[in-house]
Amino acid sequence: MNALRVEGVKKSFRGDLSLAKREVLHGVSFAARAGEVLGFLGPNGAGKTTTIKIVLGLIRPDSGLVSILDRPAGDARAMARVGYLPELPYFHPHLSLGEFLEFCGRLSGVPRAELPRRIERVVEAVGLAGNREMRLKSFSKGMLQRAGLAQAIIHDPDLLVLDEPFSGLDPIGRKTVRDILVDLKAKGKTIFFSSHILPDMEALCDRACIIREGIIVKTVGLDDLVRLGEGKVEVTARGWTPGMLRGVEDRVESWSERGDEVRLVVRSQSELRGVIEHIYRAGAEVLEVANEHASLEDVFMEEIMRASAAPKKGARREEAVFSGF
Repeated sequence: MNALRVEGVKKSFRGDLSLAKREVLHGVSFAARAGEVLGFLGPNGAGKTTTIKIVLGLIRPDSGLVSILDRPAGDARAMARVGYLPELPYFHPHLSLGEFLEFCGRLSGVPRAELPRRIERVVEAVGLAGNREMRLKSFSKGMLQRAGLAQAIIHDPDLLVLDEPFSGLDPIGRKTVRDILVDLKAKGKTIFFSSHILPDMEALCDRACIIREGIIVKTVGLDDLVRLGEGKVEVTARGWTPGMLRGVEDRVESWSERGDEVRLVVRSQSELRGVIEHIYRAGAEVLEVANEHASLEDVFMEEIMRASAAPKKGARREEAVFSGF
């Protein structure tokens, strides 16, 4: 079952000083399966926020379909099961955290009698249990981001839509938010989020859609990233001296030195034993052997560079690889 499905969505906008329309989404299609974490990745201006607003029914597409939990986008029953954190949320500065969450809970349809228990549960979940009486104007950026997550989950939604949830956070804040999302994933929630923080996206997501200039250019199954480098092995050795590579050059794809250590990328598993034996015969010590695989950042940069180099004219393309929706 798909918790979220976007099919052939197109959207155009008029410029401020022109009647001419500019198309910003060109037939965007993707889906998030129930219980999945789907990342939405792209450079600034690629169409991420526009797509998210269409998913939430805040703006209408020119064409195409969006369904949430098997209902059309904007349907009241579907939206009651969605939690949303915008990229730039507004927080009423003079409200306390408890007052803010009570306000959001009532807007989300949480029964008044159940609100105290819900508030207690979500402030505990986001690590703000000791801050219920604090006014939001005194919160740090990281605390506000967690308050935003608290309002997004107070009505126990099935689908979470998060626009840049790691924006502006320091490493500690990023880890805290990441841990919250991991916990929500463990509870079976479907999470669709955009981010520029690729290591966090790689750690959290089951799949990631890469969008560029309003086109989904690739859908990456993150479990399959390992298979992009299948067969290659990294070997780290100590006691390396110039000339030790002689005799195994054809078995090694690349190598780099740091002091008396060297990192070798062996071309295949079948070549590994011979390389290790050569290292020991040369008087060096093997410190580590690990399978090499591409990162999400590697895939993203390769795709963006390839798309940038492609001719601007001609048919637009949409490609799904590794794990289709």
